[in-house]
Amino acid sequence: MLRFLVRPVLLLAATIAVLLLPATAQAAEAPKDVLLASVTEVGVVNLAYATPLGSQVDFRERVGDRVKALGVATATVESPPTAFLLGAVRWRCDRLVRRFEAVAITPDGSRSGDIYDIRTPSCAKRLKLSVPRRVARGSLVRVRVHDRWTNGGIKPRLCITPPRGVRSCRVLEFPRAVDLAGRDFRPRKRGLWRVELKLEGHRVRAAVAVGGGHAESRSSLPTLLTTGDSGMQGIDSYLADRLAKTRNVRTELHHGTSISKSSEWQTRAVAQVKRYHQRTTVVSLGGVEGYPMQTPDGATRECCDELWAEEYSRRVRVMMKTYRRGGKARVLWLTSPTPRDPELAAQVTVVNGALLRAAEGQPGVKMVRLDAIFTPNGYREYMPYRGQNVRVRNTDGGHLTATGTAIAAEAIEKALR
Repeated sequence: MLRFLVRPVLLLAATIAVLLLPATAQAAEAPKDVLLASVTEVGVVNLAYATPLGSQVDFRERVGDRVKALGVATATVESPPTAFLLGAVRWRCDRLVRRFEAVAITPDGSRSGDIYDIRTPSCAKRLKLSVPRRVARGSLVRVRVHDRWTNGGIKPRLCITPPRGVRSCRVLEFPRAVDLAGRDFRPRKRGLWRVELKLEGHRVRAAVAVGGGHAESRSSLPTLLTTGDSGMQGIDSYLADRLAKTRNVRTELHHGTSISKSSEWQTRAVAQVKRYHQRTTVVSLGGVEGYPMQTPDGATRECCDELWAEEYSRRVRVMMKTYRRGGKARVLWLTSPTPRDPELAAQVTVVNGALLRAAEGQPGVKMVRLDAIFTPNGYREYMPYRGQNVRVRNTDGGHLTATGTAIAAEAIEKALR
């Protein structure tokens, strides 16, 4: 049976709005004329452009030398005024790095624009293959394939191989917006029947034991959790691809959140450990900080002096201990590259120092110094990489480009080894 996807009208508008709020607690006003993209909603890219109220914004995607129109939206009353294009494009198996543009005309006739590039997940974990583990000979076996992206519009190849027999393959049709398809068969031969699904070079395998015995149980891979704020976006998908053969990479991002604003991350860390039982946690937090913090004895610490940094370190240390799971797991914590804004850069320097102090003396905790990789001598938009000068920062002066997230993922992979 095919199930058609019905999308809500408003998806992740609140999340994208959070991305556009002031980056520090002390910022006087939010940035204007800034384009941001979010891939937190599975299967689609949502776009937002912060611009004066009433502006008409033309959203586009650049594909090579071509520009594809995506839609027009009006900046409405948000905080700050923002034009949203929800579900702007769908994720694709064949094009992972996406480059977007926004051109706005304000009510007074002036124009502005911005660009933003981002990497979407590959199709490595897009399809879920469901088969029974054991059946009687001659029974009907139902093979079901679920598109986790719920986008449809794909044609994976499903192959069934009987024991010591010839493989039979068939293309499964997923019309657009259809997320379930399948194939039924009746195995007449005893033994292990193998089922394999192929899509864009990625494979999913399963087995059915017919007439007795057991299907092979493949040992589960250790779980690696990537978590944090928008600084992890893009890095997580690169890691999922690069580590697919050795780890089960799970992602849980919460844009616009911070450690200094509340105790939510201490609580969340406990919940994540209970849910994932991860062997490794990779964390990116610290881009949205600067809030006053209350210590356990009730004292208030204002950003960003030594006492504030001490309380920040204490909170991070608690999280690190939680993620370590009593010595059963490892923690990789990312420092933040220096942003372009001088005020924010000073705050990030304090936060990075507090992170480093929190990790001291904690076995199983390793810091990945993205600040040293991307901004060894202060903010830079381009950096040398493999013999070329590549752009690593988006025009908002904070987030990494798709190339930047690839470099960060490479550093994390190296740290894991």
